[in-house]
Amino acid sequence: MKSLLHDLQKKQLVWTAANLDQHKERVATGYKQLDDALNGGFPQSGLIHITSVMGCGEMRLVVPAIVSRQRENRLYAFIAPPYLLNAEFLMAQGIELEQVLFIQADTPEQAFWSAEQCAKSGACSAVFIWQTKLQQIQAKKLELAALKGDCLSFFFADAKHQADNLPVSLSLSIQRKNSQLEICVNKQKVGWPIPAFSVKVPFKAKLGSPMRYRSKPKPAHNVIAFNAKN
Repeated sequence: MKSLLHDLQKKQLVWTAANLDQHKERVATGYKQLDDALNGGFPQSGLIHITSVMGCGEMRLVVPAIVSRQRENRLYAFIAPPYLLNAEFLMAQGIELEQVLFIQADTPEQAFWSAEQCAKSGACSAVFIWQTKLQQIQAKKLELAALKGDCLSFFFADAKHQADNLPVSLSLSIQRKNSQLEICVNKQKVGWPIPAFSVKVPFKAKLGSPMRYRSKPKPAHNVIAFNAKN
């Protein structure tokens, strides 16, 4: 039993209260209620699993945190988003478009591979990936990749396919209620699960939503069409 527990601790699959000091460095989310629930904010690196109805406000929730990492002068990789990114919105938030990498993936396997490579490369400050669901082995690979590359990775999944006990740094469930997001902390490395609470999010903006309906993208140096044959 002791040998098994030692192996789990070595793989960072067991958290104890004695390790709280090791996680003092946090990334402020920009929302006080959420920061309080997460002991100061998002982790500095690791995989954050967010389940929601796509487009309910998940990007508005995480953008303030990634903007605070702008000084790192690293890339932001967006992988297989359900809609096209709104460049004007990103610029208004203070994100330089030269640091934005948009990766198109035709299959879930391509998307997962791209996310893993970006996260562990050290070139990306944050990675965003949208898929229907996340499996245990996939979560472990993305978590280790993010920790290796000192990257904050966000995995957005459909609320209908929520998985329990995934090996991630943080797991949240969110749903929109009028001008607020109701957030439930399902799992976090530095604390306990927390029942639903509300956070007011600025949904109305002069430059519209973070994403727009998908259309055929124009060629650009920071848009990559994934081709497994190359």
